[in-house]
Amino acid sequence: SEHYASELNSMFRTLNHFVVHAGEIGRAHESFLRGILDRFMPDNVRLGSGFVASPKWTSRQQDILIYNRDVSTLFEVGDCTVIDYEAFIGAIEVKTNIKSKKAFIKAIATQAELKCNFYQRGLYALYTWEGISYKTALDSLWDFVRADPTKNIDLLPHVIYVRGKYFMLSNYRGENGRVEPFHIWHIGEQGITEGQALLGLVSSIWHFGLYTKLPWWLQSWHMSSKIVLDRSKKVQVPSDIRKAIMTD
Repeated sequence: SEHYASELNSMFRTLNHFVVHAGEIGRAHESFLRGILDRFMPDNVRLGSGFVASPKWTSRQQDILIYNRDVSTLFEVGDCTVIDYEAFIGAIEVKTNIKSKKAFIKAIATQAELKCNFYQRGLYALYTWEGISYKTALDSLWDFVRADPTKNIDLLPHVIYVRGKYFMLSNYRGENGRVEPFHIWHIGEQGITEGQALLGLVSSIWHFGLYTKLPWWLQSWHMSSKIVLDRSKKVQVPSDIRKAIMTD
């Protein structure tokens, strides 16, 4: 896992040294991450970029679209794919740099739109190569939730991963998931490395998207997460939001 994390970081630094066009850099960064994640997927899972279509709604283009290749695609040309919602496994919003609360809320809202209109079981995640501090991210999350607490608390992504800074994982096993929605690991602290955070993202695809037991070769993350879990913190929902969702 550390090898793959180092490979990603090296590609990121090299590309940014030569390319300045934001759109091209963004597409390359998506491709980098997609290529690494693809190495950990079973044969019937494919990663691409494209749209999800259902009888009632079609999504905007997803940066990384994870889907079951055993279900026929509806349309495919070049790097653009349209999949049937029944093939959906997950979607990852990928950003080069989130510099402000406004940009962070927009990224969260984009994932929430997919989850709300589509509401298909799967992984919903946000990955950014560079991003705002953990404190600013939390402030942004709560601002998003406050817009409609009882609805938006359930529309938060399963994973928020800011490379080199922190990894937030949905508290899916917790009885109080609505009032403690995430576990938080600070990368470089509490025993979690960049490689372990990357494995956390991979494992989340298996858990939330494939909805299956982790393969033996991913158990390293499972074991590592147990070791650091007691030293991590559960994210606490602010009292005003807690009151709103608990009285729902």
